[in-house]
Amino acid sequence: MNFLKKLLLFILTTVILSTNVFAISARSAVVIDKESGRVLFSHNKDEKRGMASTTKIMTAICALEHGNPQKIVTISPTASGIEGSSMYLAIGEKLPLIDLISGLMIVSGNDAATAIAETVSGDVETFAALMNKKAAEIGAYNTSFTNPHGLSDENHYTTAHDLAKITAYAMQNPDFCEIVATKTKKLPQSEGGYARTLVNHNKFLSMYEGCMGVKTGFTKATGRCLVTAAKKNELSLICVTLNDPDDWADHRTLLDSAFDTYSAVKIKNKDTLVDTAEVSNGTISEVELVTASDLYVPLKDEEKDLVNIKAEAFEALTAPIKKGDVLGKILVEVSGEKCGEFPLVAKTDVETKKPIFKPSSGFSDTFKKFLYSWITCFQ
Repeated sequence: MNFLKKLLLFILTTVILSTNVFAISARSAVVIDKESGRVLFSHNKDEKRGMASTTKIMTAICALEHGNPQKIVTISPTASGIEGSSMYLAIGEKLPLIDLISGLMIVSGNDAATAIAETVSGDVETFAALMNKKAAEIGAYNTSFTNPHGLSDENHYTTAHDLAKITAYAMQNPDFCEIVATKTKKLPQSEGGYARTLVNHNKFLSMYEGCMGVKTGFTKATGRCLVTAAKKNELSLICVTLNDPDDWADHRTLLDSAFDTYSAVKIKNKDTLVDTAEVSNGTISEVELVTASDLYVPLKDEEKDLVNIKAEAFEALTAPIKKGDVLGKILVEVSGEKCGEFPLVAKTDVETKKPIFKPSSGFSDTFKKFLYSWITCFQ
């Protein structure tokens, strides 16, 4: 009987994933592979919606990339007085930026978000512009940020797919990953404040084996929003739901089904030679392109013999080039469907070609004087 139940569950989840029909409550949802970006499940994934405090995923990565984590921040009246969820910062309190990022992601402090924006960019509006620039770089083209905390605004929105892309990018940062995986964190007493114990709002960290984070969110306008990441074996998945009254259960269903249906298949080892690219003005005319890491893509069992790999080197490459520079990409397709894109990097340095002969300025001046004397003697 147990075997039959397991067989029926496997068949059901396979059919559900292949047809993208799920009995979930979310208005929008997506599951992607963190490494390749392949979409494993989607429901209204490109519809624009408010994202509440899941906004703070972008706030955190911008703070980590553009701020000094050890910088001491003085809390402004604006930050201390912001509405909504809070880590209860006092006006004039001083604490390091990294503690604000912890308060931002663990207890969803809107006060921390505002203080971060003011510290990194001077004000909330300028920081929002930084967030939008980063979103465009990541490829989240259907996203618009107007603030760092997620309080509702008609011009503040994303899509489930964009938010998954942003999260996949953020989780390349080890400090970000450590913070969002923290269940409880004690902060020392700050100047003008007090010692704090932060308890993570993300219950999924304790509910789901292999969960790595990431962020909860809620406003009356957006409904419940949730982003989670989980890993089993070599497969790391990101699940996003927007406006989902039953998000904890839906994330369990979506992740379980994806892990049951897909497995991570290695298609290339790190440092594998894939292509060469022409280089101008270099000591060598071509540079070898290799994989930057081991490459895994999520595949169903029946897809494993249908993989096609294409390499694309960037054009108009010019020396100097450093080992590890990204100079191309490798595209992975299954039956014509794109299921992964990975960087190709330079295997070696390429130095700039030195000129065969370049007269010194002293020689040039002497030659000019000789030439002038030789000409004038015939006048």
